Amino acid sequence: MAVGENNDAIDGIRDDQIRHLYYLPQGIARLEALGEVIHVGKGYELNKVDEVPEYCYLVKEGRVICYELTFGGEQRVYSFMEPNSVFLEECMLVDKPSPVLFKTAAPSTLVRIHKCALKHAFKHDIDIVMDICKSMAEKFLSAMGQIRYGQQKSAEWKICRLLQIFMGHYGADYDGKILIAEKISQQMIADMLGMNRVTVSKKFKELRDISLLEQINGYICIRSAEALQKHMELMK
Repeated sequence: MAVGENNDAIDGIRDDQIRHLYYLPQGIARLEALGEVIHVGKGYELNKVDEVPEYCYLVKEGRVICYELTFGGEQRVYSFMEPNSVFLEECMLVDKPSPVLFKTAAPSTLVRIHKCALKHAFKHDIDIVMDICKSMAEKFLSAMGQIRYGQQKSAEWKICRLLQIFMGHYGADYDGKILIAEKISQQMIADMLGMNRVTVSKKFKELRDISLLEQINGYICIRSAEALQKHMELMK
């Protein structure tokens, strides 16, 4: 059974605007009809930072990560494009190179939509226009929320918030606890939050020491969503 996210405001920032996992709640069939289905393996690069994309993509199955490489050669992950998410539509429509890269994090089935097909659809279907506007607006609001709470919150709070996001998307009831039914590594969390792995490992140990989380067969398990939320409130 999925566990819903807490939608309370965090110091003026709405929780539901702070996302690292993207997906569209509607309009998928309309967009899917505009493109062609492709099947790609893990690690497939879908764009280059110095080129204007000719296609945008809809994720049907699998996962795509949005990332960049730092000057030190490290990978900084910004978000996961989950099934039913759209990406590269902004840069494609305004003829701008993407400042970030997209590649598959698992074998994936994607719908590839050409620029001309989407622009043609814009002329004839206002619902498709609104679908794309919603996709772009949610990513913009999430990016702004992440910047704002990134400046205001501690490393521990950010880790707890990301765990809440994972609970909302992957959480399942497990013996009175909440199991994140997706293998999430500490390195992945470090990449997504722009931290080093040592910091994440230290904070995980502290959360285990106060009985907020545990590891079960390689999966993160939150012992109590309410206790985690209260712990975050004490950090304000």
